[in-house]
Amino acid sequence: MRRPSFQGSLGQDYLEFLLAKFKSNERVDGRALDQYRKLEVLPGVVPKADGSAQVKLGETQVLAGIKITSGAPYADTPDEGVLTVGMDLAPFAHPDFQPGPPDERGIGWGRVVDRGIREGKAIDLGSLVIEEGKKVVIIWLDITVLNHEGNAQDASSIAALAALMTAKFPPDIAESLGKDSIELAHYPISVTVGKIGDYLMVDPSLEEEDYLDSELSITTLEDGRVSSMQKILSGALTEDEVLRCVELAKEKGEELRAAVMDVAKKYKSAEEKKVNEE
Repeated sequence: MRRPSFQGSLGQDYLEFLLAKFKSNERVDGRALDQYRKLEVLPGVVPKADGSAQVKLGETQVLAGIKITSGAPYADTPDEGVLTVGMDLAPFAHPDFQPGPPDERGIGWGRVVDRGIREGKAIDLGSLVIEEGKKVVIIWLDITVLNHEGNAQDASSIAALAALMTAKFPPDIAESLGKDSIELAHYPISVTVGKIGDYLMVDPSLEEEDYLDSELSITTLEDGRVSSMQKILSGALTEDEVLRCVELAKEKGEELRAAVMDVAKKYKSAEEKKVNEE
């Protein structure tokens, strides 16, 4: 069972064309099978947000925004702050996206981001308690797909990390906690590997997504540990293929993480300089 086509099926002949390309480790857009599209990370694009980042992965564009408030903790975790991740598919991002709540596709992409952060213990929620059982910090992380040209889940993961790394607490919360920003314990990055025929490829394009037999999103941390895995589509992956996917996730995750950390470091340095000049 294949995913619903966004562009309309190009047919069996096009599939054969793709497979012939893959045989030479080449893709239609000129990339190798283990190569990501050009990545651009732009932090601080929404001045009114407590943190934000826009990511362009090839022609795919997503925006992550953060709002930080305070409120009551969940009853079963009175000693922890709250993280809420939301995903929205802007109707103008692709003709198949509809107004209203996200469909299965959007929910799945949101889970990739949420599980990667949550299961990777990226944020020490225990450090976000203002008054145990009564008042904690609530981090609202909302992601919007602005233009969909494939692999929105990895673009969203990158945008979420960049936004978290550059976010600032509102003054009242900063005063209560004695710090002005979120302290990340780990840096999760999702790497999605698609399978067409016997070939594995990272960062599937929209055209490639239409022909995927299987797709596996793996989120890794900076120490190489896997914090989450999510498979979609019904096609099978052999044990060796899963191990290769994990290997690719670690390798490419390290590259993507380094790019995000470099951008975040430069952004924070520029912001500090601006404050000092004022």
